[in-house]
Amino acid sequence: MAAIVAATVALAGCGGGSGEGSSGFTQASIKTGFVKPADLGKGTIAFEDTGVAGHIIYTPEDSVPTCPYVQRADDAPVDAMTPAVELQGGNSTGRFIVGPQNPKSDSPPVVTQGAVVFHNAQLAEAGMKKVNATVSKCPASWTILGGPPQIIGSYTVNTRPLELHGWTGFSQQLAHTAPRDVNPDTYDDLVTIVLHKDNAILYAGFAQIKKTGERADSGAKAEQIMKQALARLD
Repeated sequence: MAAIVAATVALAGCGGGSGEGSSGFTQASIKTGFVKPADLGKGTIAFEDTGVAGHIIYTPEDSVPTCPYVQRADDAPVDAMTPAVELQGGNSTGRFIVGPQNPKSDSPPVVTQGAVVFHNAQLAEAGMKKVNATVSKCPASWTILGGPPQIIGSYTVNTRPLELHGWTGFSQQLAHTAPRDVNPDTYDDLVTIVLHKDNAILYAGFAQIKKTGERADSGAKAEQIMKQALARLD
């Protein structure tokens, strides 16, 4: 299995908060906007990441992604090596995964998603400012030279603003290419969407395996799926 998809299925967890927000979204209601197996198509399953599995790349279950995989970079500035941030004053829904049982180059994406719900909109806005400030430091490219073979190779990142159904945030596309002597046939296409509205911050990472030379189109697919999921919160 290709690197990012393999690591996405095995992302880490470490216990989030347990209370619900006092206004706006709650930990229960926000899950209505999560991607469901029916959003991806036949042959997909859903489960909660309980932190039991082994993990190639670790980020806390209650954190919000900002620059995946950068913590293993060999040539990135130290102050840019923050793959995710934990936010004060919020309660995590936990991390949930939806995707095909055996991801391949023609499979639907593996979606890793979660949300942080705050007691008020002001705390959520402050949290999103911290997320955006960290994302702004994410390098445009980096290299991982050592470690598990699934993550070795070159990484390129492109981040742009995004607005969907009144939610605002960003879409970040990451492409990982392994050395030719490790994997010349495929590359990893990962899109991370982080959005804020009212008292909640919601995120979803879409990981797909692409054949070498195939266009990276996970961004468009991710936006289409997110529109469908977020419409359930209206």
